[in-house]
Amino acid sequence: MKHFIFLLTLCCTFAVFGQEKQEADLLTSDASWGKEVIQMPIGFASQIPYKGVEEIRFAPGWSKQKEEGFWSYVFVWDVNLNKTLTTTDLETYLQYYFDGLMDVVNKDKDKVLPKTVALFLKKENNTNEFVGKLQIYNAFHTKDVMMLNCTVKQYFCTKKQKSMVVFRFSPKALGHSIWDELNKIRLKKKPCKN
Repeated sequence: MKHFIFLLTLCCTFAVFGQEKQEADLLTSDASWGKEVIQMPIGFASQIPYKGVEEIRFAPGWSKQKEEGFWSYVFVWDVNLNKTLTTTDLETYLQYYFDGLMDVVNKDKDKVLPKTVALFLKKENNTNEFVGKLQIYNAFHTKDVMMLNCTVKQYFCTKKQKSMVVFRFSPKALGHSIWDELNKIRLKKKPCKN
């Protein structure tokens, strides 16, 4: 009986903490967008050195190649990042991220996956906004290399020594209408307001 009570208590504790971790509500979107929450450091990209949470919003049709929203999504890191990101930071972190993610998703364990290539530039006259391109291997759907366009904006809170970093991705060109939809996904609060 003691063992049963202990196990029940342990299961309830895991359930409570698991629910707390899954309740991040950092981004705005309507119900048609998928949502996922991942704790950081991320299991598949543990080289990214920050603690916190990642919240993801997937465009409708994210997994369907013929849809406008194919591979179009937004995620935010709410982390203990206490400095301004550089282009090198972004390139390195996103290489870790996509290489790790695709390695986990890849079903053909004998296949050597192409490595992610990332290139970012700072937007003119702005120290916390970036634009970039990534060449990734899509182990989810196409089983082939694909190009992703990306924009990044860092919100840094000096007082709390933390950041919220918003990433937007799509294979569609930056002028495509899907970017209007991606840009509607916004932070509910900036890091100093949390």
